[in-house]
Amino acid sequence: MDENKAFSELKEKIFRDRGLDVNQYKENYLKRRIAVRMRALQINSYSEYLDVLNKNANEYVLLFDKLTINVTQFFRDPKMFVAFENEILPDVLISNEKKEIKIWSAGCSSGEEPYSIAMSIEEVIEKNGIKNLNYEIYATDIDNEALLQAKKGLYNIKSMENIANIRRNKYFERINDITYLISEKIKSKVKFIRFNLMEPYKTNFFDIVFCRNVIIYFIKELQKKVLQYFYDSLKDNGILILGKTETMLLSFRDKFKCINLRERIFKKE
Repeated sequence: MDENKAFSELKEKIFRDRGLDVNQYKENYLKRRIAVRMRALQINSYSEYLDVLNKNANEYVLLFDKLTINVTQFFRDPKMFVAFENEILPDVLISNEKKEIKIWSAGCSSGEEPYSIAMSIEEVIEKNGIKNLNYEIYATDIDNEALLQAKKGLYNIKSMENIANIRRNKYFERINDITYLISEKIKSKVKFIRFNLMEPYKTNFFDIVFCRNVIIYFIKELQKKVLQYFYDSLKDNGILILGKTETMLLSFRDKFKCINLRERIFKKE
């Protein structure tokens, strides 16, 4: 089979079998991620990879792991979290006198980001003596395996390099020399949900949305759709935090005001 035709059939099969429209990814990115699996299987053509998917549905687990870039750690981009704790949270938690905060971690992977957010909130609550504040973090991803890992709350010490010892002792239980378990207090604040970012989510619901290092891999039209979904999901004056390598599209600069350019933090207008 011609390789261009096989690649098209492969994309159609993924959508048909798993409901993920990979046409929304940038083509070069998609080919690079599929190539990782092809090299691992020691095959050289999309036709051969189609045969693998036809014969072994479990291959989708490994493919989706590569497509969704599950490379993360606690407090990834520490300077962003410093800004989040010092500039954003005090205003959201104190100035507006809100008693219920809802946050969305979109593309949460194996849970390090939403758990980091929860730890940041707990620190700001403690530092400012805030009472009777309820908060929920909705953590979504399309990768079932990553979500299962996140729900367990077990992490290798390598993912914890950015956590100060005082926080590690406060929010984790040491299982052995290399494995730690997130505390129940933090775990109880996070809801893990399988969700495809290519679809709209809740409306006028969240105070803060995190989506870092995700939309950069989408084609421009999907980036526009997803940013609109984020805009719709945020309450008035809600906060959107993107990744360090991501920029706000020109067509959205009248909808989001940049309040920290270096850390890609925006406020809904």
